[in-house]
Amino acid sequence: MFYNPLAIRRTIFIFFLFLFSALSGFAQKQSYPQGYYQFPIRPGLANSLAGGLGDLRSNHFHAGLDIRTQQVVGLPVHAAAEGYVYKVAVQRSGYGNVIYLRHPNGQTTVYGHLLKFSDSLANYVRAEQYKKQTFEIDLFPEAGKYAFRKGEVIALSGNTGGSAGPHLHFEIRDSQDNYLNPLYFGFNEIKDVTPPKFVNVAIRPTDINARINGKFERQTYAPVRQKDGTYNIPATITATGTVGLELLAHDMMTGTGFRYGLQCIEIKMDDQEVFAYNMEIFPNAATRDYNNLIDYETEQETGQRFLKCYVPDGNKFDLYKTGAYRGKLFINDTLTHQVKIKIFDSYENSSVLTFSIKGETPNPPLPVYDMEVKPEWIQCEISDNTLKVRAKYYRSSMPLATFYVYGKEVKKAPDLYENETAVFLTDLKGYIPDSVKIGNTIARTYLRSKISPGKLTTYQADRWSLQFDTNTLFDTLYVVGQQNYNSLTINDKGIPLRDYVTISFKPEEVPVNKERSGIYRYTGYGYRFIGGTWKDNEITFKTRELGTFVIQKDTIPPRVRLVEHSKKRIRAYISDGISGIDTFKAYVSGEWVLMNYDAKTGYIWSEKIDESQLFEGDLMLEVKDGAGNSTILQTDLVEPVTTPKKRKRK
Repeated sequence: MFYNPLAIRRTIFIFFLFLFSALSGFAQKQSYPQGYYQFPIRPGLANSLAGGLGDLRSNHFHAGLDIRTQQVVGLPVHAAAEGYVYKVAVQRSGYGNVIYLRHPNGQTTVYGHLLKFSDSLANYVRAEQYKKQTFEIDLFPEAGKYAFRKGEVIALSGNTGGSAGPHLHFEIRDSQDNYLNPLYFGFNEIKDVTPPKFVNVAIRPTDINARINGKFERQTYAPVRQKDGTYNIPATITATGTVGLELLAHDMMTGTGFRYGLQCIEIKMDDQEVFAYNMEIFPNAATRDYNNLIDYETEQETGQRFLKCYVPDGNKFDLYKTGAYRGKLFINDTLTHQVKIKIFDSYENSSVLTFSIKGETPNPPLPVYDMEVKPEWIQCEISDNTLKVRAKYYRSSMPLATFYVYGKEVKKAPDLYENETAVFLTDLKGYIPDSVKIGNTIARTYLRSKISPGKLTTYQADRWSLQFDTNTLFDTLYVVGQQNYNSLTINDKGIPLRDYVTISFKPEEVPVNKERSGIYRYTGYGYRFIGGTWKDNEITFKTRELGTFVIQKDTIPPRVRLVEHSKKRIRAYISDGISGIDTFKAYVSGEWVLMNYDAKTGYIWSEKIDESQLFEGDLMLEVKDGAGNSTILQTDLVEPVTTPKKRKRK
C-alpha cells in the first residue's frame, strides 16, 4: 500500500503552518523534498515551460506547470515518483486524457493533455468506455492495480482537451488536494535568472469618499524601467481616502517568450508593509475565486488581467497578509507618501517599482455657475457599493439630482466635476434608486434589488426571476435588470459570480419552434449557446456569467464529413455553427463503437476493443447539436484501401 498517514499528517501541518506564517515579508518557502520527484518530460535534459503555477488564465489560476514538448506530440511521459493510478479520465475539454498518480508521501501528481496512456492503462480505459458506451469518462481504479515505478513511462505527451498546443500539464498536489508549486521540488531541468516585468499599475477608489487625481474613477499608469533595472512612475499621483492598487505584471523566464504569473508580491507605503501575496500553495476548491481576485470588469472588456493587491469583499482565498485596511492604502493628509512594490518569481528573481502618492484635500469646493445648461446625457454605473451618475455638461446655479426611491425623492448636489461632467455619488447601502432626474432629464437606473451573498434568495420581476444559491455570489449584488422583447440583460458581463444563478424568463413573443429555441449569451463578439428548459411559455437556464441573454432558434443540423468508413476504421469531421456539438454516436451492425473526439478540430475516429478484428456490416453515425438537431449517416462499410509501397530506386 502507498497510503502513508504520517506523510499526510506532515502535509497538513505544513499547509496550516503556511497559512499562519508564510506571508511575513517575503514568504520563506516551506521545506520541499529535493529529488523525490523526477522531471516527467526528457528528465535530465534542459526543458522550458509555457506556463507555471498561479498564471492568470480565463476563470482560474493555472494549477501547475505547462512543460513544452518541442511542438510535437508523442514524447514519453515518465512517472515523477513511485505511485499508483488514483484516477484516470478522458475529457473533450479541460485536461483531455489525464492521469492522477498517488504517491507513498500522500501527494498526487497530475499529467494532462496526453496523447495516449500506457498499454495496460489504455486497455482498461477503453474497456470501461465500451462498457459504459461513452467517450468522456472518469475512472478510479482499485488502489495499487495500476502501479508505476519512478521514471517508468506512463503515457505519451499530446494536445488533447483544452490544450492550445502540444505540451504536458503537470501538477503536484498535497493530501488535501491543494496545488503546490512544482518548481520548489528541485527540478534542474528548468533554469531561470530573468526578473519579472511590470506592465501597468491601476489605482481604484474603494469607498465613496475616495478620490484619485480629484476623480472618482479607476486610473492606470505605465511604469518606466530605469537603467538600473528598477521601475518608477514619473508623475506624482494625488489621492485621498481608501484606494486599492491593481497590478499587471509578468514573470519572464530565461530562454522563452512566454509570460508567467508572479509567485510573490510585497507592497509597502512609507516603509510599512501593507500587503503581501504568495502563490506557493492554494486550494483546488477555491480555483474559481480567481474571478474575484482580479479586476474582472477590465478583463472582460480588454482581456488584461490585473491582480487586485488588496483583499476584496467576499474573498475566501487565503493568500494574503495585510494591514488594518486589508491591503488598501489609506490617505488622510496632504503629505507625499512613498509606495514600493516588489515582485518575485519562483526562483526569487525580483523587480522593484517605486512611485509617490500625494494626499489631496478632501471635498474641494465645487465650481459655481450662473447659467443653466441641461445635461447632454446621463450615465449610471455601479462601482462596488456606489452608484455613480454622470451628467455631461450639466450646469446650474443650484445643481441638484433627484433620486426616486419607491415613490420617495432624495435630492443631492454634485459630489465633484470630471471633465465638464457633474458627478453624483450614492451609497447603495443606504437606498436603491430606480431613476434619477437632473435638470429636466430623467434617466432610469434599472436597479431592482439588493441581494446579499450566502443566502438562498429569489428575486421576482414581472416576466423574469433570479434564484441565488448560497454559493452564487462573492459579494452583495445590486440587481440591474432590463427586458427588451426577447432579450434580457442582468447587470453586465463585468460582475463575476462564484457559482450558478438560475434565471427564468418569459419572452414577449414565444418562438413557434420552442424545442429548437434556447438561450444564448452575448459575449461582445458573438453569441454562446447556454440552452435552457421550456415550461409552458417560460424558459429556465443556469449561468455563471451575467450580461445579455437572447432567445435564438437553431434548426440547422450538424455537419458531418465522412473521411473513411472502411472495415478497418471510421473517421469523420463534425461541426455545428450555432449551438455546438452535443453528442456523437457510431454503431456497426447495431453494436456501439468508441469514437474518439478532438473538439479543437472536430475530428472523430474509431477505436476498437481488438484492433486486429475488422468491422463487419453497416455503419450508422449520429451527431446531435445543443438544440437537439441531429444528422444521421447510414452506409455500408467498405474494404480497407491498401496503398502499394513505392520501390526504392537503386
